Amino acid sequence: MYTNKKKIDVILLCGGKGERLRPLTSSTPKPLLKVNKKPFLLYVINNFLKLDVGTIVLAAGYRIEKIKKFKKKYFKNNKKIIIIDSGNADIAQRIRDSSHLIKNDFFVCYGDTYIKMNLKNYLKIFYRLNRNLDGIVTGAYYQLKFGIMKKTKKNIIQKFKEKPIIQDPINLGNFIFRNKVLKKIHRSKSWIDFLNRSSKNKISIFITKKEYFTFDSPREYNEIKTTFI
Repeated sequence: MYTNKKKIDVILLCGGKGERLRPLTSSTPKPLLKVNKKPFLLYVINNFLKLDVGTIVLAAGYRIEKIKKFKKKYFKNNKKIIIIDSGNADIAQRIRDSSHLIKNDFFVCYGDTYIKMNLKNYLKIFYRLNRNLDGIVTGAYYQLKFGIMKKTKKNIIQKFKEKPIIQDPINLGNFIFRNKVLKKIHRSKSWIDFLNRSSKNKISIFITKKEYFTFDSPREYNEIKTTFI
């Protein structure tokens, strides 16, 4: 059961190259792109600092010198926030490199995704899970931005659908794992291997209807700059 005295650790994934956002990410890590004149990562970290966190690991790699400057500017005296450099690596490797700092159950989150959810309530849901489960992930049902068409093999349109909601939920991240799961991650070949094999049928999903913000293209980035508050 969750109590306010129970600490939680956080691994924020900040090491990707953000190639779909070029040229915006040619010299800047994706989580450091500015929204409302502040690095997006700042909002993400401040949201987790509302919890009783033990350690927040910035799992970095690409342009790590920028991550170090960011930490020095905004969190210079905060010893809970630690940067780990894994270079160009799979998510599982970033977690393995951070694992010596993880003493509690822990979040694994994307540094470029912000969900307007109550993290304390989310933790309560996690600690009510069956102890046989490894963890939980946040998902949402996504409505396509374009209409779709159903066609025959001869390319004749049978039906138009206006911006449908896809059947399976999308992965927003905000994973929470029990500390013991680190052993599974150490044995896994990759992040997707861990999720689909080592923890198959062991991860619950929490479907949120809350607003979320993430960006994978220059167009989405420009949109988020006008909608994120």
